[in-house]
Amino acid sequence: MMTIQPKQNAALKWILRIIGFIWMFLTACFAILNIFVFVQPQWIGDTLASPRAGHFGLYSYCISTITDFEFDCQGAWTNFGTILNVPFAIATFFVGFSALLILLCLVLFILFIFVRPRLVYFIAAIIQFICSICLLIALIVYPFGFDSEKIRIVCGSNVNDFNLGTCQIRWAYILAVIALFNVSVLALLGFFLGMKQPKHETMREVINPNHAISKYGELHEAMEDRTFSEQTIPTTLQRR
Repeated sequence: MMTIQPKQNAALKWILRIIGFIWMFLTACFAILNIFVFVQPQWIGDTLASPRAGHFGLYSYCISTITDFEFDCQGAWTNFGTILNVPFAIATFFVGFSALLILLCLVLFILFIFVRPRLVYFIAAIIQFICSICLLIALIVYPFGFDSEKIRIVCGSNVNDFNLGTCQIRWAYILAVIALFNVSVLALLGFFLGMKQPKHETMREVINPNHAISKYGELHEAMEDRTFSEQTIPTTLQRR
């Protein structure tokens, strides 16, 4: 029993590290997805039944001209005055704020080198939770902006809040919904990984006060714990 327990602890630590690396990778993927849905003007768009071709995003939109049928695109996230209406501007702010927060979260991963992983996991999970709230607000508020003259040009006169007329939801809006579920799961996983990290010093740190915690040390901690247990267990048996 005395030899099985250290092996189980070492195996658990390796499993948690693997999950942690997957969590960081998926966080980076979410950051890319968040930025992608922010810049793409493909949240809603025309269908074959639409009077004009066009598509709309958070802050930018493109409508085909009558003469040459080329797209005339307008709107910029740096100038909120160019956004179609207030609901679109609110959605732009929250999706952009979510993108900024998740980039900050990626930068905070550097803290794994300097502080305990438990603290980093909790901070990152809180940031991811805020990102999920921002995306949820954006997805709810965005349809309130459908009642716009520019959108009626493309989608017909029957357009109003939550009614797109002859238009339809495009892939960027669907990706935003997927991103919402993605970051929500990542936040829960971050809290789980944080709770699984040790709160107090291990026996090895108590015996050796000069032991320094770092991410590089954490990467090899399982192997070190195994060596430590192999050295201490025979000594305990000899005393008995």
